[in-house]
Amino acid sequence: MSFKEKYARLGERYERIDGPLERFFDPLRRKAAGFVSGKVLEVGVGTGFMLPYYPRDIELHAIDAVPEMLEAARRRARELGLNARFYIMEAENLEFPDESFDTIVSTFVFCTVPDPERAMREVYRVLKAGGRAVFLEHTRSDCRLINWLFLKPLDVFLGFLLEDDTLRETHRLVREYFEVEHEESHYKGIVRLIVARKPKKS
Repeated sequence: MSFKEKYARLGERYERIDGPLERFFDPLRRKAAGFVSGKVLEVGVGTGFMLPYYPRDIELHAIDAVPEMLEAARRRARELGLNARFYIMEAENLEFPDESFDTIVSTFVFCTVPDPERAMREVYRVLKAGGRAVFLEHTRSDCRLINWLFLKPLDVFLGFLLEDDTLRETHRLVREYFEVEHEESHYKGIVRLIVARKPKKS
């Protein structure tokens, strides 16, 4: 079963799984939203956990590959009075012209997308030169003991449940494409906030 089928089955019940963790992620989401401006794309909006934190003066566009998740996000946006456009779309195939956005946001997405390298190329493509990419992601820990005793067992469970890969090194992948301006490692590197720029054209 693909990750899209698993998330579709969960629908809004996904919030019961991830919701308890939000007290840990809430301050990081708020901080991530502070780097956002202009015309913004959120890649993998899910049920819309990031929506309450966005500034109201941005032009927000959001995509997700799972229609059931996207519909939950759309309802949340209406409840918040947030003006946003939603699209059923995969991160690996963003149906936007080159250099369409001032800011791109990804929160806990690159642990799930089947082809993170291709998805990162797409983020790079649709971001304007000099634009900002903001990543809040699960990553492999800096501590080997944590990887073996915590992340590997969690990886088996979440892999079965959601096709999540908690041991990906998204922080290293970001560095291959963008100029990192700011990086924070939390919980021994299990979660990282990365703010990066697409280089301006020479």
